[in-house]
Amino acid sequence: MTSSTIFSERSVLYVEDEIIVAIEISEQLREIGFREVRVAHTLRTANELVENALPDVALLDVNLGNGERTTDLGIALRENGVKVVFASSYNKTELSERLQSFAFLEKPIGRHDVEAALRSLLS
Repeated sequence: MTSSTIFSERSVLYVEDEIIVAIEISEQLREIGFREVRVAHTLRTANELVENALPDVALLDVNLGNGERTTDLGIALRENGVKVVFASSYNKTELSERLQSFAFLEKPIGRHDVEAALRSLLS
């Protein structure tokens, strides 16, 4: 099964506070074939997007600045059947114990990293 087939019927929520990074990665998510790419730069916006409709998969930057963390959002999404990948410039072992069971990408991330992690979760 090709990546575009795996992703073509799915939606993704991408939460990233760094605007340039968010633009780059969200474009890559579109290029690999996601049907819908929803982007949030704040926890408030992410929660609003989730209230409207749950995504199939979420890629969440752990730290959003101003003390905002996506930990609780990721846990809640997974409890509702959403596949979740956290991303951080920290090493996974430096993150809270609550995040150790989640898929993880160490920043900086590129298209290959994102595609491989999401393909693994959705296969």
